[in-house]
Amino acid sequence: MRSSQMLISSILLSAMLSFSVFPQVVKAQDSLNTHASVTLIDGPDPTDPNKILDPYDPDRSYPGDIYDVGNDGTGSIGQLTLDYVSNLRFGTYQAKQGGLTATAKNTHAMVQITDGRGNGNGWTLQLKPSAMVGEQTGAVLKDGYLYLGTQAIRKPTANVSDAPLSKTLRIPLDTYENITVAPKNTGMSTWTVGFNQYASSPTQLVLNDVSNAKADHYVGSLSWSLTNAPV
Repeated sequence: MRSSQMLISSILLSAMLSFSVFPQVVKAQDSLNTHASVTLIDGPDPTDPNKILDPYDPDRSYPGDIYDVGNDGTGSIGQLTLDYVSNLRFGTYQAKQGGLTATAKNTHAMVQITDGRGNGNGWTLQLKPSAMVGEQTGAVLKDGYLYLGTQAIRKPTANVSDAPLSKTLRIPLDTYENITVAPKNTGMSTWTVGFNQYASSPTQLVLNDVSNAKADHYVGSLSWSLTNAPV
C-alpha cells in the first residue's frame, strides 16, 4: 500500500563550514567580533525505503501484527515519507438493534513517519475513514466514526528532536481530520504513532445504527495524507 503524501525539496544533508578571522589591533579590554559562515547544499534522496520500527520500542525492528499479515510498509522513498500504515481489523459481531462499538484486534497498529529534510518545517498527518460497504450486498454504513484512542508517539533513542503533537482522535466517517501535527522544529527524523496500545483508550469503530444492517463482511478504506507543513 502506497501512501498519499506531498513532498518538498530536501536540504541539509551536508554542510561546509568556513571561519574567517580578520587581523585587528587589540587594545586592553577591547571587545571584538569575528565571523562564522556555513554553506548548506541539498542532500541526495534516499535510495531505499526506511526500516520499519516497533511502535512499542522503536529501537527494535517491527515484529509484525497477526491481524495485519503481509503488510510490509508503503515502500515510499524520499525526504518526508509515510513509511508504514496499518490495516485495522474489528472482528465479527451479531447484528442487533441500536448501535455497535467494535474494538480493533490489532496488536501493533501504527503509522511511521520519517522527516529527513533537516529544515524543521514541520508536517501534518491526516486521516479519512470511509463509510463501510458490504462486500456481497453493497449495503452502506456511514453513520458513525473511527475513534483512534490514545496515540503512543515514540522515537528511536538516537532521535533528539522534540515530539509531534496528538490532535483529533474522533473522526467521522468520510471526513478528513488532522490526527498528528509536528509544529516547526519538531517531529524530525523517524517517529512511530501507535494505536490500540492502551486498554483504557483503545481504537474503536462506532456505528450509530445497525438495526437494519444486512449480514455481510463490511470494508472501508483508511485514507492517510502527510503534508509538508503544520496545519
